[in-house]
Amino acid sequence: MGTMIHLAVGNLEIDWGKNHGFTDHSALFQPGDLTKVPYKYADGDTEHVDAGGQKKCDIATEWKEALSSPLGRVIDRIRLLGHTVESARKEFEYACQMASVDPSAISFDDLRNALQRIDVKALNGHYETDFDTLGEFFRSELVTRLGLREVFEKAAMSSFEIGEAMENLSAYSILTLLAENASTKDLPVIWHFKDHEESGWARRSDYMHQLEAGNRFLIVTEGSSDALIVRRAFELLMPHVADFFHYVDMQEGYPFSGTGNVYRFVQGLISIAVQNKVLVLFDNDAEGSFGFIRCNELRVPANMRILKLPDLEAFSGFKTVGPSGEAIADINGKAAAIECYLDLANDPVVRWSSFHREAGAYQGELVNKDAYKKRFLEQTSRVASYDYSRLLAVLKNIVASSVTMSEAMQVSFYEDLLAEDASDSGDASPPG
Repeated sequence: MGTMIHLAVGNLEIDWGKNHGFTDHSALFQPGDLTKVPYKYADGDTEHVDAGGQKKCDIATEWKEALSSPLGRVIDRIRLLGHTVESARKEFEYACQMASVDPSAISFDDLRNALQRIDVKALNGHYETDFDTLGEFFRSELVTRLGLREVFEKAAMSSFEIGEAMENLSAYSILTLLAENASTKDLPVIWHFKDHEESGWARRSDYMHQLEAGNRFLIVTEGSSDALIVRRAFELLMPHVADFFHYVDMQEGYPFSGTGNVYRFVQGLISIAVQNKVLVLFDNDAEGSFGFIRCNELRVPANMRILKLPDLEAFSGFKTVGPSGEAIADINGKAAAIECYLDLANDPVVRWSSFHREAGAYQGELVNKDAYKKRFLEQTSRVASYDYSRLLAVLKNIVASSVTMSEAMQVSFYEDLLAEDASDSGDASPPG
């Protein structure tokens, strides 16, 4: 029979494997998610009679190691992997096409609505039958548990057609849709791997390892301060996705010299057709705004995004000082470097320095910026009195751009499969 390995949300199993045939779900978890959870087994020595008069084995429970994290946190990792509602919609379309299901028979929204209504907490987590394929498992167990029986009956689909249509739909698409269900946010997503490990089918390093390079994002910044602050901000404020991002220090070991380092670096990455996912992050000052515009004029590939620190309302009336004395000014696009997004106590001031001809604006700099930076970088955990709101705006912008990039790549993947399948079927129009 072999040994099973399961991925579940609460008591609902949504993916499983056997022996050497299983999906690596390590990207959903971090080392701190290792914990002990109940494993349930049919107890062959004891039986009971259910309400229908059928003899059933009692359930024995053992506590063993697994990877477990709330869906509300796991979904952020799933989105960074490119699995969103839009990519799920495209994957559903491909799954139906592969199974030759009439698109008018069942819609993606039927599935989506059913998953939004289901009470996952009320489900029994015991499955008494071993299955040879995901299609068998889906039509035997998940159709009823997910409240889809009525949907498929309305579409006049047989149980075989149901399994064929849904067995290619990934667990991540199911999790993406379940995350829209308000009752699931705090439910744990659990990868039960211990039985599989104990049977010798894989090693611990096969279940717990670093994210693969293709799933990580390289953040390129103007200087070391930017990289240090962004890195620490993720560690403090979004630790559950911090490992998705790594950094290039533009002042140490940087391969180009002179002005316009970031621009030249981007040119170099484009010229070698770099395969990594890259985020280029500019400051929200005059020089950074010019670099942001300049880089966006390049032929930026799908695996690269050019970003700038976000404009904030808090910067629209900022105290400044220059040759004409003190004034209140809008420093968005002129002087909002990364240090301005820290907690700025003690009456912060920006000092105007020089006129940036290409940007057509004066460049400014936060007075005593190193002191603000030092105060933040010394933190090893969140400080209740510290204002992180501007840093959160930066991180949310980075994450949103990363999700958009990964989503577009995932959607493109399924569009290519759909086009290829249509071409093989003779349905596609000839080139030109």
